[in-house]
Amino acid sequence: MSILLPLYVYPSAGAWDPLYAAAKAHQNVDFTVVLNPCSGPCMGSLPDELYLEEVPKLQAYPNIRTLGYVATNYTDKDIESVLAEINTYDNWQKLTGITKMRVDGIFLDETPSTYDPDSYEYLKIAGQAVRQCTSFNGGFVAHNPGLISPEILNSKTVLQESYLNLTDMTVVFEETFENWLDKDTLDPLQEHKIRRSKLAVILHSVPNLSNQVLEFVVDQVEETADWLYLTNVTETDQYYHSLTPMFAELVTVVDGGIARRRKG
Repeated sequence: MSILLPLYVYPSAGAWDPLYAAAKAHQNVDFTVVLNPCSGPCMGSLPDELYLEEVPKLQAYPNIRTLGYVATNYTDKDIESVLAEINTYDNWQKLTGITKMRVDGIFLDETPSTYDPDSYEYLKIAGQAVRQCTSFNGGFVAHNPGLISPEILNSKTVLQESYLNLTDMTVVFEETFENWLDKDTLDPLQEHKIRRSKLAVILHSVPNLSNQVLEFVVDQVEETADWLYLTNVTETDQYYHSLTPMFAELVTVVDGGIARRRKG
């Protein structure tokens, strides 16, 4: 189990410190961190000075992977614009002269969930561009459709009729905590045969949970995916613009689960 963190938090003084502290204290936990300085990479300019100071710090932690945010508008955005944004992230290192001012791949947001041949070709081209970027470490590709229905995930032809074979990680559920608890949603999501290491779940509007309940929730998510993020921020459109107050506790619980599995 690992953490997928949409870090849309402006890097004002101390804002990213909880992430640094968690990565240092919990070296068995892997973090994939999505950077989004300008609803993308800041086309036509570099991110401001605070980003130029803070992004390289992330590279000091071997358990942190960084991804640049690019929206596809469900493949309605012109593919050339998507490729230009990917290329802009790739150029950060060169333009700044800062070796560690880079990302390791791209988080393609607003991707479609139902299969379409044209969308498949579009996302294939975008993924190939990511893997060809010279400054990226590994060229990691993530998709976020927000939701992939259990019917698709449990289909025997899911790998032929989805975009899962184009990605290293796909967010299969980004919804409220309340919706996650719906038995008609939860049970089918846990029945798929896809490698969980390729899947992620993001839950927002999480209520305050005791440590015991949080452990239970993390265990339940792990039945579906190996990557997760939980936030108890409830304000619409602000879910990822501040680190959730439960962040440290969430990482501790995830680390504890890793330790239990190693002992078991």
